[in-house]
Amino acid sequence: MRAVCARVASTLTSIRARAQLLALAAAGAAGCLLEPLVDDDVGASVHVLPPGAVVPRIDDDPERVHQLTVHDGLDDRAHAEAMGVVPRRTGWAAGATVHYWSFGPAPRIGAPAYVLVDAGGAPVDHPYLFDTLPGDPGYSPIRRLVHVPVTARWRGHRLATVRALDDARELGLVDEPVPTGTWVNAPVVPPGTTLEVGGGLPPAAPVEVHAGGFRVDAFVLGGARGVQPLRSGAVPVGQASLLREGMAVAFLPAPVFQYAVPAEPPGMTPTYSPLATRLEVRLAPGVIAADEVHGDADLFTRSAAGAITATTARVASFEVTERVENWPLQFEEGAP
Repeated sequence: MRAVCARVASTLTSIRARAQLLALAAAGAAGCLLEPLVDDDVGASVHVLPPGAVVPRIDDDPERVHQLTVHDGLDDRAHAEAMGVVPRRTGWAAGATVHYWSFGPAPRIGAPAYVLVDAGGAPVDHPYLFDTLPGDPGYSPIRRLVHVPVTARWRGHRLATVRALDDARELGLVDEPVPTGTWVNAPVVPPGTTLEVGGGLPPAAPVEVHAGGFRVDAFVLGGARGVQPLRSGAVPVGQASLLREGMAVAFLPAPVFQYAVPAEPPGMTPTYSPLATRLEVRLAPGVIAADEVHGDADLFTRSAAGAITATTARVASFEVTERVENWPLQFEEGAP
């Protein structure tokens, strides 16, 4: 009997088949006292990369780079002429001149950015993980921040896809993702893109994030003031007014923003949004914008919720368009 039990155990160990063990037990293989032979934990994942693994740059995939270039929202010709630098533009907000960048049209919704954190909520040494790239369904430059706590089994693995994140959860490397209720503006840009920041400094380089199995470039904008809370579960959208004087056909180059530069990081209520619905404003006869229009209050009266309730005497007419722009203001000279 002892020899029979040894042979059964050897066979089950080699084929790692718990189902056969249960079948044998049910069939009456009594007297064979066998220890558990199969580990209940999932063993490995080809998607979860080991510590120290190098995630490839998206530069290595010409088709993906072309996808970014087509769908990044930047003006391709102007971008090429500027040698890859996203230039600052000038506008008005709350009576002051402001600088902003144009990243083109944007959806009103946010996409997730997974942030790996330790037990205390502090980020660990791992790039943000994005679920989509420009041109992918559901892409948005506005990123809802989702914390992913690492466990004691975490050893600095690399997660370059959402599939890898799912596998890391099954392996017990990370816990369930936790939405933070906050978001940040982080547009993905093609390789070689930099950002004009002024202050006598060279253009700022982007940071690397992981998305689609690659290391890609993105600008995470606004610092601590750029991390804003959701409003009733949604990303707020402001307005930006493009002005026409008299009978002019063209808009003036400097838009007027509803939201101004926030003075400090927000509390529970959002104080800013880079998303701006375009308003087309015809100024009243004789009104010179440079002399009389330096802020949204020079054009409109608004409710506490931000809705337009009346126009000032400077406005002859206005039209609210359906176009939403990602026009982030620069909060600090010399910084993204």
